[in-house]
Amino acid sequence: MINRTVAALKRWADEHREWIIIGVALPAGTAAGALARLQSWFQPKSKPSEHDERVARVRSEVRSYARAREAGEAWAQKPLRTDRKGAASLNVRMSDKSGSQTVNMSDLTNILGVDEQRGVVRVEPFVTVGDAAAYLDERGLQLEATIEMKDATLGGLVMALGMTTHSHVVGLVHDTVVAYEIVTASGELLRVTADNEHADLFRALPWSHGTLGLLVAMEMRVIPAPSHVRLVYRPFYSLDAYAAEYERLARAVEPPHFIEVLIFGKDRAVLMEGYLETTSELRSALPVNAVDKPTKPLFYKHVESMLELGESQRHEELIPMVDYLMRHDRSMCMCLAQILPTANQKWFRYTMGWMLPPNMSFLKGTRPDQERENTIRKQVWQEFAFPAESFAEMVARAHEDFEIYPLLAYPCKVIDHGGIVRLPGNHGKPYGGESETGVFLDLGIYGIPQRIKDGDERFDTVTRVRNFEKRARELGGFLHTYCDVFSTEEEFEEMFDHTLWREMRTKYEANGVFPTIYEKVKPEIDPLRFIDEERSWNLVEPHTTHARSPECSDSV
Repeated sequence: MINRTVAALKRWADEHREWIIIGVALPAGTAAGALARLQSWFQPKSKPSEHDERVARVRSEVRSYARAREAGEAWAQKPLRTDRKGAASLNVRMSDKSGSQTVNMSDLTNILGVDEQRGVVRVEPFVTVGDAAAYLDERGLQLEATIEMKDATLGGLVMALGMTTHSHVVGLVHDTVVAYEIVTASGELLRVTADNEHADLFRALPWSHGTLGLLVAMEMRVIPAPSHVRLVYRPFYSLDAYAAEYERLARAVEPPHFIEVLIFGKDRAVLMEGYLETTSELRSALPVNAVDKPTKPLFYKHVESMLELGESQRHEELIPMVDYLMRHDRSMCMCLAQILPTANQKWFRYTMGWMLPPNMSFLKGTRPDQERENTIRKQVWQEFAFPAESFAEMVARAHEDFEIYPLLAYPCKVIDHGGIVRLPGNHGKPYGGESETGVFLDLGIYGIPQRIKDGDERFDTVTRVRNFEKRARELGGFLHTYCDVFSTEEEFEEMFDHTLWREMRTKYEANGVFPTIYEKVKPEIDPLRFIDEERSWNLVEPHTTHARSPECSDSV
């Protein structure tokens, strides 16, 4: 009886999820955010001038830990992690730090200054993208590379992954870092650059997820920020057509400053080219669209309307620079399309639009275990990058496997420094001293597969995601590690090169002190435990025409 009641309540919650979010989660999350801000007003705030004191505190805590560890004290046998709450990160995981020893670092949230002559901004690791964008905009500057989510932290972007619509020119966000300030496992403070005695560590730090040391500050390149972006929208009605044009622009000698594709069906997409413009351009006939205003249509819905233009047509408009940089924030990079379709309706935008995006920390912190299991079994939150020539294949595969739209696509220049992310064929090869580059195209898949929306209770989501991961590995691509990793540890290490990372773990005595990368990125609920059940479904009703790889299946 109890089981039937629980099952019925679960079905009701699934069926009415959107209204639960509107009526409960969104207002409660907004209230929680307001309360947190109110509390912060009455708490002592860290100041940029006190940075050295904060770093000294971190070093002292780490040194105390190191002494206790050497003495064999039990509490110091746990790995070190920051004290930032697991719910605060923008990945889909809820980090469990109960088995770790935490270091007091959550107040490292300050912008430490700009050196305009050198073209760099110095920041602490938990400075958010939104705070950095506002600070730099006041000075006519912007980060050379960033992402469109205001609450993402800069430290998270360089130690995990950050990618922008300008990455085809400058590389990933970590490629714009000129110096790291790291506290090592022994409590030593190092300034790490590409040309000092810690050059190997500089190459190993990106994507290391805090497993080589604790990041306490960094210097990132900035560029002058014009007032607006001239955005050109071009609709396409054929996968081959937009994939070819997308690759052509990404490989161009003088490409547009920004490139992005939103895909609304396998053969329906809008390609966007962005060009930097000064205020003088405002005297032209182009309309100005402040896309980040709460009453405006969600950006992806605005883009979708461009499909009505027709073959070989285009639309141009001016977007304020900060609005452009944050254009996907309200819609959580289209994730909102799946959980709250009502959000784009006019009545919602004018009455509740100011509450967007949902308070992700609150939602994660209050999420029941069953809901977290649903994000693994019934939803897909994945993003992959792979060599440009395989883009059409992977879009077609995403359509066949998941049929989730819209899809987000960026081009990026992958710069092989001999670190964790390598070009195809370079895994395990010694670094020759000169970085190689390759053109990759990125694909974000966020949402609920169409078959599940249609009521299929036996859709093998985990198996399909694992097969998608496997194909990305075969192509020499990689998974963004803010996503759920469905790979085994062995498969994960096939996707990323751990050679230099292991050398640095040994050299800087990080083994056992900090978790491994896989320990940091694996889901708190093991997705592999659902494989056998999905396999039993497939014996009765295969769900895909893609062959189930023996390698993929046997590894679990």
